[in-house]
Amino acid sequence: MTVTPISREALLHVVKTLPAAPQILAQLGRLLLDINSDLADITLLLKRDAALTARIIRISNSALYNTGLPFASLEEALARVGYTEVYRLTGFAAVAQLADQHLAVYGVNGVQLRENALLTALIMEAAAPAADLDEREAYTAGLLRSTGKVAIDRLTKGGGARFEAGTNDGLAAWETAYVGMTNVEAAAMILDEWRFPTDTVEAIRDHYLEEPSAFALTHLLHLAAGAAERRGMGLPGEGRYWDVTPEKLAAAGLTAAQFEAALGKAFDQFQSVRSAVA
Repeated sequence: MTVTPISREALLHVVKTLPAAPQILAQLGRLLLDINSDLADITLLLKRDAALTARIIRISNSALYNTGLPFASLEEALARVGYTEVYRLTGFAAVAQLADQHLAVYGVNGVQLRENALLTALIMEAAAPAADLDEREAYTAGLLRSTGKVAIDRLTKGGGARFEAGTNDGLAAWETAYVGMTNVEAAAMILDEWRFPTDTVEAIRDHYLEEPSAFALTHLLHLAAGAAERRGMGLPGEGRYWDVTPEKLAAAGLTAAQFEAALGKAFDQFQSVRSAVA
């Protein structure tokens, strides 16, 4: 296998070819922290991307959000969905755009990628209150943790190398040998460039837990991704990284009972979210 190291510059260059929706999600997060912002400001931001706007309207008209007359415009959809739900709804639409492709390097199709992101995000969101973590940051980390895979796949199109799930050294080692960085390192660079919160960026970068971490959000993402894997929504090569231990639960700020309760809530929500975003 020929090693083709990816530079930070090359990675950030290919980011320009990715859908704009995740960058808009980052801007939305900052806008929602501004007490002076309102739905008019949010609408103006989201309308910068026509494809994202169309997806938001379509998802808002699903049974997940709407049981009455269909929303005809973004303004109407956001007004009815509500200020507090805007970020979550936009995140669903953003990941539908980002994960809408086959990743040949990883042997993952768009449906697998999207559903792993959705379930992991829902688990993170459900578990965050018990762990005393920010729900929005937790949700975002679960939603966008595989962004690096999308970028690496785009950068290596036509290279010929394909990850084999039985690779003894594991996914991270294979990626490092092939492109000089792991997908989680790539994701961290990208999300940092998009100005997502530092805690979210670091949780994604470190959540394989190949090195010890002191951050609860990192451990929670590790546990959530593992739970998605056990539910049959995992991604090739990652299974070796996940296991639930009392130490990891404690590091995430959770008891086993709290984590199980969060899983039950997330699994209950998943089917309706899955249908809305498909």
